[in-house]
Amino acid sequence: MSEHAGALSPHSIFTVSESLRYLEPEQLTQFLHSFDAWCGGTDRQEYIRSRQRMRAVFLLLRHTGARLGEILALDDRTAFDFSRKVVTVGHGDALREVPLEPSVNEAIRELMESSMGAGLRGSFFHMDPGYVRRIFYARAMDCGLPKELATPRVLRYSRALEMVRGGVPLLVVSKVLGRLSADVLASFRNYTNADVTSIVRKAHAEMQKRTSARNSFVGHIARVAVDGVMAEVEVMTDSGLSVFSTITEESVRTLRLCIGTPVVATIKAPYIDIMPQHAQYGLIKRNQFTCSVERIISTLIMSEVTGHLEDGSGICALVSKSVTDSMELSAGGLIDIYFKEISVVLNTVQ
Repeated sequence: MSEHAGALSPHSIFTVSESLRYLEPEQLTQFLHSFDAWCGGTDRQEYIRSRQRMRAVFLLLRHTGARLGEILALDDRTAFDFSRKVVTVGHGDALREVPLEPSVNEAIRELMESSMGAGLRGSFFHMDPGYVRRIFYARAMDCGLPKELATPRVLRYSRALEMVRGGVPLLVVSKVLGRLSADVLASFRNYTNADVTSIVRKAHAEMQKRTSARNSFVGHIARVAVDGVMAEVEVMTDSGLSVFSTITEESVRTLRLCIGTPVVATIKAPYIDIMPQHAQYGLIKRNQFTCSVERIISTLIMSEVTGHLEDGSGICALVSKSVTDSMELSAGGLIDIYFKEISVVLNTVQ
């Protein structure tokens, strides 16, 4: 990919396909509390052990996103590395280490080292899958969850969604959970137009925090022209400005740019040049705009010129002090700023 194009991480705002069943965080908490109440509802030792085993299965399914068969096949003597807080699940090409949250790691460790775990070492998790599913349905009924949401598969997808929302890249999520299907991965890319706009605006707001709201333009793709190697992209900002960028054709494909795609265009301060307003330095340039100067800070060599365009867009240019001296710049004056198309970085949603 060209250095003049990039992808924003839309991990906190997106629409999940309606075909994907999952539990929200508060529902997962309710589900766990139902297991806790069930475990505390008996004082018979054999029932306590049976229920604690089932609770441990729930914890691992909920926090690893593993398949039910993978959890029930665990050899508790070798699968856990409590010092590193990981559990090894799967087999063959699907064999993988999955990190455990400290509280879950400690709960499983204490159970394995207790009298309840001592008599079942090596087969603690070996249970009939049908029985496990029946217990899950019963616990869901206790806390008012629909039966169709009380399955190990729903817990798997819930964990995947939780990780995506936490900012974990989809490829990493798939690796940790063990090869999510293409359909499931696609469900997490199912952005509505409103979602895409919200994502870009949020990313733009974050970018403004880091760049003092300077040299960034939010808008959408208005035109794309390619020549087999490079591409010229026109971005129409929300205020109606046209910003042009030149990137590689490969970047167009990678970023999936097309008409209407929301983007943020940014330019680094050293790549912005200034000149007297309406000066005829050759042909009128694309990416040339009138700027009202707000402040000039100079050293012996360089000057930082900050201001804003007519639409309020913030501008920061870093130029030679000799340039600002020759133009006799002062706050409140008007200048023209311009920048090369190759200097415009495009960021879009992947």
